[in-house]
Parts: sequence; structure tokens; C-alpha cells
Amino acid sequence: MKKIELIRMLEKYPLFTFNEFVRITGKSSEYARTYLYRLKKEGLVFSVERGKYTVFDDAMLFSSYISVPSYISFWTGLVFHNMTEQLPVEITVAVAKSKENIVFKGTKVRFFKTKQIWGYRKYRYRGFDIFVAEKEKCIIDSLLLKNVPFDEIVKSIRTKEFDADKLSEYAVKTGNKSLMKRVGYIMDKCGMNSAADRLTKYTDNNYVLLDWSATGKWKINKKSWKSNRRRERFPSVLSDEENLSCNQKSLKSARRNKGFPSFLIAEEKLSCNQKFKIVENRRLDVID
Repeated sequence: MKKIELIRMLEKYPLFTFNEFVRITGKSSEYARTYLYRLKKEGLVFSVERGKYTVFDDAMLFSSYISVPSYISFWTGLVFHNMTEQLPVEITVAVAKSKENIVFKGTKVRFFKTKQIWGYRKYRYRGFDIFVAEKEKCIIDSLLLKNVPFDEIVKSIRTKEFDADKLSEYAVKTGNKSLMKRVGYIMDKCGMNSAADRLTKYTDNNYVLLDWSATGKWKINKKSWKSNRRRERFPSVLSDEENLSCNQKSLKSARRNKGFPSFLIAEEKLSCNQKFKIVENRRLDVID
């Protein structure tokens, strides 16, 4: 087989293994290994990782084929669906099993292990089918693994370029209450009230920070604590992550303050959304 004919055959595959190369050439393994080495030296074939090769220089073409099952999601998925203008410097892939990241021709491909391997399908890209999360699942994945800046997730939801009902459905499917609260709150603030309201029945009495990446600590005001006759049980320190426990009776008594009970203080005054049990440590209206 002539070299040019071989390259044209290899161009039918976004990614191929050594065994597939042997089958395509019809030669022995020893001959194929030498032939493949020469093609790499000539810059006609590129090594992706051990035993896997491509003739293309765009990692998007084969990133979802390196590990099976897997699909492109998170920030890269949001960009693929035109839901954010910020371009990531890497390709992010959801995988079922742990896998080391790779760098291909200057582009880093990062793999994130998740149990939530669903909500993706084939999309056409440069003449090939690649596996990419649906718009709604890109948002869900980003909130689950928290590997996309909070601001970018909010911007993607603001576009409303997705099925709001499906986003609510997918949020429930994860079984993650903190995620459901954040999704419901942001959709509600963005005017998608009907879809957001479906999530209220899945909330509990625990409060979560809207922006998990925000820094700061929230502590009990001991002076006000001592003057509180009921001395209801609150956490001594409210962490910047899940489940900020709050007693409903005390919240009702603090409605005049539009926030947490007076014996909770913070670096800046925080308000509390009781509908979705969200601590509003970020203002969505200032995210551009």
C-alpha cells in the first residue's frame, strides 16, 4: 500500500490503535511498528498516548475516544454549545474511570471522573462524530464537579439557550440537593420560574452557599447568642461549603433583618433565600 493511500485510510479514524494500524496495513506487527515509527518521524502520524495515534492535530476530534465511556463537557462543553464567550485553554472530558491527563501538541486534555455518565450524545465536528454532553448536562456537570468558575456557569444559564425543564429534571436526577438548590435559585433569578419551582419540593432545611468558591468564614456572634433565650443549636462555624444548618423558627424571627438571625455575623452582611435555602454570598446582578 502506498503511503498516500494509507494516510487517506487513516484519515477516516479520529483515533486508531496499533492493532488497528496492523489490520489496515495488512503487514506483520514487526513491519507495522517500523512503518509507524517512520510516519511519526515524518510528522504524518502523531502519538496521543501509548498505543493510540491520530493523523489530526485537533485534540477535540479524538478526546472523547481516548477512554470509553467518556464525553466532552464542563467548560469545553459550554464553549462548544456557544453558552460562554470565555475560551478555556484545555479540553475537559468526563470519564467513568480515573485517567491521567495528557498534553497533545500544546493542548492539555483533562479527565474528570464522575459517576454521572449520562446526558451526552454524538455531535458532528469537522466531519466526525464526537461525544459531547447536552447543554443542560454541561451545566449540571460543571456544578457537580465545581471545575468551572461560578460566574461562567451563571452566564451560561442566563443565555436561556437550553431546555429549562430538562435542566430541572437533570438536577433532580443527580440526587444532589445542594446542586438542586443552586440550579433552582439561579433559574428563578433569571426568570425561569416555572422550571425552578419544580425544584423547591426537593429542598431541605439546610442552607448552602450560592458560590462555593467564595472565601470567608461565618461565625456565631457570642454576645447575641447568650442573649438568645431559646439557645437554639447552630453550628459554631459556618463553613464555605455544603449544609449550613439553620433553624426555621429563628429565621422567621429574623425576617425583619432579611437575613440570618442576628447572632450570625460575617465579613459582610449576607441575606438568605428561604425558597431555595441559599446563602446569597454572591450578587448575580453584578456578574457580567
